[in-house]
Amino acid sequence: MAGRELEALLDRFVLPLIKGGELAVGRPIAVDELRALEDQIPHASEKVVEVDDARTDVLAAPLMHDTPDELAQPGGSALDWTRGECEPIPGVTMPRLVTIERDYTQVAQKMAAVGPLIDTLGTQVKGASWVPSGAIDYLRRANGVIRGGAGDGRPSLERDVQLAEAILALSGPTNGQVAVQAWRSMEQRTGVDLADLAEERSGERISFEDIGVQPRSVITSPEWSGSETGGRRYAPFTVNVERKKPWHTLTGRMHFFLDHDWMHEYGEALPVYRPPLNYVRHFGEQGLAEDGRPEITVRYLTPHSKWSIHSEYQDNLHMLRLFRGGPVIWMSPADAATIGVADNDWIEAYNRNGVVACRAVISHRMPKGTVFMYHAKDRHLMTPKSEVSGWHGGADNSLTRLVIKPTHMIGGYGQQTFAFNYHGPTGSQRDEITVIRRRSQHVEYR
Repeated sequence: MAGRELEALLDRFVLPLIKGGELAVGRPIAVDELRALEDQIPHASEKVVEVDDARTDVLAAPLMHDTPDELAQPGGSALDWTRGECEPIPGVTMPRLVTIERDYTQVAQKMAAVGPLIDTLGTQVKGASWVPSGAIDYLRRANGVIRGGAGDGRPSLERDVQLAEAILALSGPTNGQVAVQAWRSMEQRTGVDLADLAEERSGERISFEDIGVQPRSVITSPEWSGSETGGRRYAPFTVNVERKKPWHTLTGRMHFFLDHDWMHEYGEALPVYRPPLNYVRHFGEQGLAEDGRPEITVRYLTPHSKWSIHSEYQDNLHMLRLFRGGPVIWMSPADAATIGVADNDWIEAYNRNGVVACRAVISHRMPKGTVFMYHAKDRHLMTPKSEVSGWHGGADNSLTRLVIKPTHMIGGYGQQTFAFNYHGPTGSQRDEITVIRRRSQHVEYR
């Protein structure tokens, strides 16, 4: 990315590189979101002092993946305590109930420092945990320490660059010492040798200054399942296959059969085909039905691009010159002919979720009835105003949404427990229905 309004990390640890985002404009013109937030929090804390002291909240927490919660409901039998089928037991037949101590008068002070619990509880990934004492010592030297208040003596996070430095220092992919610690913890859980995957770079630590100079290759770490050891390129599940590290499932193997009551009830214990939701049946026609304006309803997919990582490395002058210079939707010749669209024409795609204005790429490689738009271009890059909405046409995800299925809410049974990023077995926002039509070839950008 060419520039941002604050110092930033452009991290894709699932892929081989990490780089830094520099300021697009100089301060004080730049709007620093972190600094703006920090300016507001002390005022909020002052108001809290007038009305409230520290308090204890009780929260419902999901049964978590890579924890003993995976054994809460053996046999995949989900009994409902609200119907009297079992007793309500926190952490077994219902979410765990946890207490959280909150002192809103100290929010600003705590936000500006690395907290003390990391010295005892440590950090963790995929069930493995370790205390990154070396990283904390480094942050004290690199960031300085807070003087006074709730963060007294702790590494500072007062500025955006300090926060970025802390993320890099505490992460295995950018700190070889932490990566080795993480692998050794994982060795204790799995019984297989893994630490050597990072030992060749154990003395390496990638700083924010380093990635501001040029992108840096990440270090093999258990956050992901691939290996960059010896200069390899990332491929998923390399460590599982080559090092016999168990998969994070009920049996430690790859699973195609999900033996859970709800999966059986929905007929999805084995992989099955599910067509996209029939929006016409449930919500009526999506088209605008204008006289003389042909439209076509198609399946809309948003695959990863081969030449980019989301918007990174794609929204630059070199890459844009190699193709159409902006966002595109790929269509089959048959679908394009139905609505009178030629290659490189401006089109609009829309549904009940949003609208996209872009050019059409007509290719025989696309099957009839299906289109796709690579994700994720910057929606401000060569994106004209939409005829449908009157706003700038959106990006790939303007036409999608995350739909939660009941089976996504399974918990307490092996890999079918909660983890950040997705609920349940899979996400379902990549398969949508959309309406496409040819628009005026005169476009406006403001």
